[in-house]
Amino acid sequence: MSLRRRTSTALIALAVVAAPALSGCSLVEQTMSQTVQDAVREATGGDVELSEGVPQGFPTDAVPLVDGSIRGATQTQGSTTHWVVLVSGDVSADDAEQRLSDAGFAVDDEVSTAELGSVVNLSSDEYDVTVVAASDSLLYTVTPRG
Repeated sequence: MSLRRRTSTALIALAVVAAPALSGCSLVEQTMSQTVQDAVREATGGDVELSEGVPQGFPTDAVPLVDGSIRGATQTQGSTTHWVVLVSGDVSADDAEQRLSDAGFAVDDEVSTAELGSVVNLSSDEYDVTVVAASDSLLYTVTPRG
């Protein structure tokens, strides 16, 4: 995994882990929303805005998501498209990993702590996926391989 991807994953993990703990007031929610968007921007290398639902062009047949409230974004750099999806609600990192494994993904790297959540990197022949999990949120970043 490249240094940029590791840094991006760490930023995303920090934003997702901190969000539920700080979601008590409107100003804090706005700050955390901006932090998540900044982390997403760092992960994709560009300016993206999360919108309601699965982002346009997301490979839903190849990359199964868990059920929940979904916000997403698409970002294109040259000929490469990146997708970011935030799923909130009664979500489980184990469920996300199982769904991806059932779809043919292999776990490349995984870090988990009981207090903070987990980060798992998976790959298939077609896509690299990072899933960052914390309490009631999962953040997927999806990039085509090749």
